[in-house]
Amino acid sequence: MKKVIFFLTVIIFVSLLCFLSFFMLNPITISNISYSSLNPDNSLTVYMDVDNNYLDSVCAINENEWVKPVNGKCEFNVVDGEYKLKVKNSFTNDYKEINIKINEITKVTIHTHEYYLAPGESYNLRLSFEEIGSVADKEVTWTSDDENIVKVDNGKITGNSVGTTNVKVTCKNGVSDTIKVIVTDIIRKPELDDNKSKVPCNRYSKEENELLDKILESRVAAEEPGSRAAMIQVLRFITLNFRYKVPYFFEHGRLNNTNGQRYVDGEGRYYHKGLYLNESKFKDLKKVHSGPAIWGCGLVNYDDEYGWTIGALYPNGLDCSGFVTWAMLNSGHDVGDIGSGISPGIDDMSDIGEMHELTYEYANARKYKVGDIVARDGHTALIAGLDDNYIYIAESLLKGVRINKLSYTDRNSDLYRLYGYINTLDNFYSSEGSYTVMW
Repeated sequence: MKKVIFFLTVIIFVSLLCFLSFFMLNPITISNISYSSLNPDNSLTVYMDVDNNYLDSVCAINENEWVKPVNGKCEFNVVDGEYKLKVKNSFTNDYKEINIKINEITKVTIHTHEYYLAPGESYNLRLSFEEIGSVADKEVTWTSDDENIVKVDNGKITGNSVGTTNVKVTCKNGVSDTIKVIVTDIIRKPELDDNKSKVPCNRYSKEENELLDKILESRVAAEEPGSRAAMIQVLRFITLNFRYKVPYFFEHGRLNNTNGQRYVDGEGRYYHKGLYLNESKFKDLKKVHSGPAIWGCGLVNYDDEYGWTIGALYPNGLDCSGFVTWAMLNSGHDVGDIGSGISPGIDDMSDIGEMHELTYEYANARKYKVGDIVARDGHTALIAGLDDNYIYIAESLLKGVRINKLSYTDRNSDLYRLYGYINTLDNFYSSEGSYTVMW
């Protein structure tokens, strides 16, 4: 009998030891804290996920109102303030706790983490916040590691001299984010200058072309690709920041081979990301006719309009719709290699957006925006800027890719002679983004 009692005692002891060891090795834990959106009474619901809840556990906030988890989750309603969430195991008295603060910024993000500036150029950085609850005071502090290179004032960065530095934003609670800013003189401060020369043949090395591509790409990424703001970045970069004009060149054909046109890539149209400034870009081309030739290098002409000689070499560049489709592609819109004009049954630029006749009354009503199409039958362009008297039109014509400044307040303006309609693109862009109507 004594042996039986002994063995039973051993079994009970070992079982109890295993039981306790299991809970010691698998203690109750708080695995996750999540929050609801703001409730109508400005409170939040806090969800506390409890793991290893093998025994009867209870949760509390500030050790009041102990409640049992439902499906491993405890819920509490809270308002502004600091709280201690606690869960305890009734059998072993094992407990865990976590402190939380409501109405707190948990993350601040600069919309881009790399941006290029020309000396003297400025850009307004944008922020987004992640928060628990609703934080009314989102005051931040901006600092630059080297103000000799980049000055920052309330999120506005300005390039002072060539170099690289970091700009940091910090919230009152210490949450921060950083952006690398590179100031380079391969581009210039955006200025309206119609006396820029055409880009010379072989002006840029492969490395320089790659840098220019990276600058353009970073400007689109700083906005939302596909947004109106991204398009405006592209238009102003190629016409104002880029040190040269891209020449005008009659197209030799298109990628879509519409109406029996030649299947041609990179001759009067460049339907690829980035700038076509170095022979390393030849690898992107799908089909050439008389080329290949990068922008600024000689290419055989086949048109006899405007005094151009058939068979003569002219600097390669972009025709009007070649420029617009290039700008759209680089800003995040693949519209295909379509042309200008108003042609029933054929996809062209006039089919994009909502068409409005360009009358004096319509122009002065200002129901159009920067980034909208302005065109006539046979020619297409995009609006790059607006002020109280002028429309600034980014286009490619015989003078090259440039800004054409035309008055809309003067009834006798060339605007009404040269252009016939404006297509508003509110439903074309993925969003408006953040932009200025002038640079």
